[in-house]
Amino acid sequence: MAKITFYWKPRCNTCREVKALLEEQGHELDLRDLDEYPPPRSLLETHIDAKNVKAYLNTRSKIYQEHNLKEEPPTKKGAIELMMRDANLIKRPISVCGKVAVFGNDPEELKELGSS
Repeated sequence: MAKITFYWKPRCNTCREVKALLEEQGHELDLRDLDEYPPPRSLLETHIDAKNVKAYLNTRSKIYQEHNLKEEPPTKKGAIELMMRDANLIKRPISVCGKVAVFGNDPEELKELGSS
């Protein structure tokens, strides 16, 4: 199986659940703590869907609340700018294999990760 680059926060329950699931599926993970190794801008620009930016945002993050993003959702460009300043705004974990990236815990998408 292909190696998966896994952006996560070790204390995040969702991140730990996804990590365990991917390891159970037999994937080798290249672990990257979001605080130390945030994803590059190019990854965000490639994978964030401009029509559904909210799906890529951590709605519980402080920056999400401070910027009132629920009421005033950002554009893709605006969201990426905020994410580059504070990786806590990015929905996590991010599992990347080849040209595919899965943000968060979507079991169906994760099942397909690395199978193509």
